[in-house]
Amino acid sequence: MYKVINPFKENLHGGRIYKPGDTYPADGEKLDVKRAEFLTKVHPTYKKAFLEKVEEKKSTKNESYDKKAKKATKKKSDE
Repeated sequence: MYKVINPFKENLHGGRIYKPGDTYPADGEKLDVKRAEFLTKVHPTYKKAFLEKVEEKKSTKNESYDKKAKKATKKKSDE
């Protein structure tokens, strides 16, 4: 997944305007990895990058265990 850091018009997505903070690609659009990687680099003409790669947080076993423990504790306190 990528996050927009500078506004740009994406001609590959029907002229969609992406604004800072938007997720790239937008819902319903297909990710072209080569294009996204190109947009993460400083553009030679515009002197800025347009995207930054965002690592998706993966749930760990401990996080899953913690969530289950919290639910169990809540159920006991509700009784």
